[in-house]
Amino acid sequence: MSAAVPSVVEEEQQVVSLWSRALSVEELEDRPWSELMPWLDRYGSARTVALSALAPTARWWEVQSPADTAHEAGIPEMCAELARIYVTDHPDLRFADALRREVEVPVSALDLDAAAATVIARLPHAPTTAELFSRSPADLFVMRGSDRETVDEIVCAVLVATVLRDSDSAASAPGTAEMSAGSRTDVPALDLLLEDLAQLARWRMLSGDHESPLLRVELDEGAPEEVRTVAARIRALTALDLPVAPPGDPIAELGDYIEALPEPERQALRRRVRDGVDDPAAPSTFPFGTAVGDLLAALRVRVRPVASFDRILRDFPVLTRPVPALDAPLWKVLHRLDDRFEVADGWVAVPDLPDAEKQTRALLAEFESGNGVVEPAAVQATWTLPPDEFAAWTEYCGTAMFEGRLLAPRDDLPGRAAQVLEVLGDPHTADELVARMGVNADVHTLFAELSDDERFAVADDRWSLVEWDTDVVTAIRNRIARLVDDRHGSAPADVVETALVERFGISGDSARTFAAGGEFEVVDGRVRRRPRAHVPVSKPERTRRLYRLDDGWRLRIPVTRDHVRGAECAVPSAVAAIVGCDPGSEIVLPSRLGGQTLRWAGPAPLLGSIRRFLEDLGVDADGELFLDFRADGHFDVLPLRTVADNAEPLRKALALVGHTTPEVVPEDRMAEAFATALGLGAETRPRRILSAYRARRETDVVALLEEAWIRVRS
Repeated sequence: MSAAVPSVVEEEQQVVSLWSRALSVEELEDRPWSELMPWLDRYGSARTVALSALAPTARWWEVQSPADTAHEAGIPEMCAELARIYVTDHPDLRFADALRREVEVPVSALDLDAAAATVIARLPHAPTTAELFSRSPADLFVMRGSDRETVDEIVCAVLVATVLRDSDSAASAPGTAEMSAGSRTDVPALDLLLEDLAQLARWRMLSGDHESPLLRVELDEGAPEEVRTVAARIRALTALDLPVAPPGDPIAELGDYIEALPEPERQALRRRVRDGVDDPAAPSTFPFGTAVGDLLAALRVRVRPVASFDRILRDFPVLTRPVPALDAPLWKVLHRLDDRFEVADGWVAVPDLPDAEKQTRALLAEFESGNGVVEPAAVQATWTLPPDEFAAWTEYCGTAMFEGRLLAPRDDLPGRAAQVLEVLGDPHTADELVARMGVNADVHTLFAELSDDERFAVADDRWSLVEWDTDVVTAIRNRIARLVDDRHGSAPADVVETALVERFGISGDSARTFAAGGEFEVVDGRVRRRPRAHVPVSKPERTRRLYRLDDGWRLRIPVTRDHVRGAECAVPSAVAAIVGCDPGSEIVLPSRLGGQTLRWAGPAPLLGSIRRFLEDLGVDADGELFLDFRADGHFDVLPLRTVADNAEPLRKALALVGHTTPEVVPEDRMAEAFATALGLGAETRPRRILSAYRARRETDVVALLEEAWIRVRS
């Protein structure tokens, strides 16, 4: 369900502009499209279906002129679609080589919005279209502030100018000089700044953050007092200082919308809400900028990705108000009509409970130890979910709990034994382990499997983890965490000191140093966790679905509806570390489709929208792809290579770990390729490699490796 948003074409019809001229047949060229746009001839037969869909006449670009096509299709809309095709298929093709251009016009005559005009203004020597036509979409993508939407708009305007008669007259057409609503300045960046400030202020009002500064200013030490005064004034600017309209009433907006619908559609909407009758053809998104969309945007910030239904109702009482036209409370209407808002089993989830579970598991993975143990207190410190909700939600997700610790799923006995030993922190006999593990296994089986696993050592019939001797620092850190968490967040410093001295045989001074360092601090004689606002930075080699390839790294992700919509997506902290994005910072990675933002402002790093890449690749939701972070700093999105069902298991597995041409990897280099993907160096022993993939719980890769190597003797 979407609100009608006026298009650029509709807004500009009141003035004689580029877009209003494109609506008039008399203003359009009578030469064939292919003569005006030679790039259409080089388009290629493989994808002519995309062109054919734009107008009913067969091969219209060869047999019709824009003036002819205008009788059966909208020219601005066609140029917008042609622009998307041009940018996707010919990003490096200069406009001068692709279009017939005979005259120059001022860039201002292209009627670009403030964002696009600002990008053009950043080109050197660009007062007219001569400089612009010497560029390609790829050139525009590298300009500061550009994105796919902006480049598409610029290319669309160039195409529209190309199909107009005497396009130079646009420069002197009445109203063109004042084309974009009265207050435009001669500096597009200033217009853009004002628009962006207004949008930011509106969001702050919607989210209830009225008094925070809209802008931050950083000055060098020793800046003049006059400049400091200016900076102080800028920092004092808040949403309350701008004329922002108050949020609209979602109930009234829904009522007006439903009232305007034909009766059959109103009845279908009521059935969808009251009776749960789905209509696959019905739109199901309330866009930002509508009263309902604004409410959902503010609510989603609080949910991220799940929250108790009762708490959300307390925070947003408007959700309990009835929508008279549908005879249901607002929360139920949103649950039934918006597919990014689900209420079920006492939870509110964005976009739904299954996806919230996936996001939760990804967050827990950031805090997992090498054995798959998660300390709830560490996770809660970076999540807005209250402790009682956190415990209930992880239980709902089916996460196993042992002695106050969350345990990642483990398919084998040694894996579960390693988790139990890590939590307990002391050696145990096989009988004690079986009793504590809660698994259906006998002592002899456990003994045999632990004896064959390099993670374990045995002395006096008591099993321990080898890492307790090889990585004492981590073992001490885990013991401090257990002492602190078992005492509801803080433990007496003397108790911690005594426990460390007795368990690890270190001195009291060393124990006190450990208790006051790293993740812990001593305050008023008690040891507690240091406050943290972000997840810990994980090593790439230990990050699931992240693979090293050609000195770069590739992250395999499932494509979700949110990716298709253009939402940001969380990425592992290891990815941020690879590209040099520290907590609290933001970087822009160059890519073939323009700058790609990665920011780490909250608990976890977030990658900006990849929708333009999905459109370029033709990928929809429910598939898989790779986020490619190259050694030279460039970013790309790559499809997951499809391998034939009858292909060798190792070839299939190579595709899953990032190889786009698995068939060319030599037979004798396959083991090395799998080792390289996990950063195992020159390891070639199948047993070691398989063990490493099992430790990362790469179940799909493990299944294929086992199929190929299960009988290989190392």
